[in-house]
Amino acid sequence: MPNTSVRAAAEGMPEIHRRAAQHADDLSFMQTRTPKGSGIHYWQVETTGNYSADWEKGLALGREYLGYLGSHPTYGNANLLGWIVGDMVAQRDGKLTGIELGFLRQVNERAMILSAWAKTQKGAAA
Repeated sequence: MPNTSVRAAAEGMPEIHRRAAQHADDLSFMQTRTPKGSGIHYWQVETTGNYSADWEKGLALGREYLGYLGSHPTYGNANLLGWIVGDMVAQRDGKLTGIELGFLRQVNERAMILSAWAKTQKGAAA
């Protein structure tokens, strides 16, 4: 197995840890399934019925998620967004609400900012 920590350090990336905090315990929108050991609900959020309130809640949950990733840059958390989106779609029968759209907007905005910044770095790929 290649030593990705050495490559990450050489490229100026944060060190990635193999063991992580439990995201289901740390993120307010996740919940451990019952019985214990049967998995995680990656998106356990109820709508208010008010699109604007849901949008604001989604933005706040997106900030919470991004803060968590910044504190816990692990291999497992690199897959977390896909699992969250999968549960979003399943929970809402494919029809996302303001909560999900606000969350995804927040995450996408950060991705755009970081992508634009990365292009300014010496030797960065286009």
